[in-house]
Amino acid sequence: MFFGKPTRAKNAAFAVVSFFISGAALYSWATFKGIPQRSELQAVSGPVSWVRDGKYGIKFGLDGVPQSFDYASKGNAMGLVYDTLSRPDRPVVTVLYDPSSPGGPIYSGDTYYGVFELSIAGKPFRSHDQIAAAWRSDENVVVWLAGFLALGGAYLSWAALRNRGAT
Repeated sequence: MFFGKPTRAKNAAFAVVSFFISGAALYSWATFKGIPQRSELQAVSGPVSWVRDGKYGIKFGLDGVPQSFDYASKGNAMGLVYDTLSRPDRPVVTVLYDPSSPGGPIYSGDTYYGVFELSIAGKPFRSHDQIAAAWRSDENVVVWLAGFLALGGAYLSWAALRNRGAT
């Protein structure tokens, strides 16, 4: 279905897919309420016990703290955060996280809590405001993506209707 010469059916199918993804993206953007308020977050501190870098975030643990944490890539400054958390001197890190919102991989029992502020040795490193701004910026890209998908869907719809007589 996806290869070869464009046909009316292919153009119509891709138009529907484009409109669907555009609508889902706009719904996601419209319902995004931002990260939790700073007053709703809980603080924990401790030296970093382990760090794992990933495509969508940096997972880490703190000595004496049973929870594991995930600094999402949406928070920006991934390289800087990873380098700081994996320092050999194991600095004391203070994390603000939402204890009511654990997450993790679908096919795993691992649980991680999202990080919404980081302080290193008592000094702010990635503030709540910085992370909130980064998340808002990331969500605003969705508007552009949805617009391009809607325009692509409109073009494909036009192409499908234009070729009504073709197979």
